[in-house]
Amino acid sequence: MTQEANDGTMQPSIMHKFRASVAQPILHSILHTELSQAVYTAEHVESLGTKLGVEISSRLASEPGWDRYKFITNIVVSQPGPGARMSSSCVWDSNSDCVVRES
Repeated sequence: MTQEANDGTMQPSIMHKFRASVAQPILHSILHTELSQAVYTAEHVESLGTKLGVEISSRLASEPGWDRYKFITNIVVSQPGPGARMSSSCVWDSNSDCVVRES
């Protein structure tokens, strides 16, 4: 845990602010490693999504200074073909919240 965890501050220091430019290569690496040889099967898709979510959250939380963040991972695994439309909503703080996407 960093010193910030004990000093009562709500916002991370500038050194420990979440940066999409750091997270993006992590997501890309995990997804490429796990999915490059994967074959879609309906029987295994749920466990695959769970595995990816846990690994992504764990890797992001292990970055220096990111141990206080709460990571939300939304994993969608589908078979090739026509796309799907999805929607979600959340309360957003533009000073500290960020989104990173990889497909």
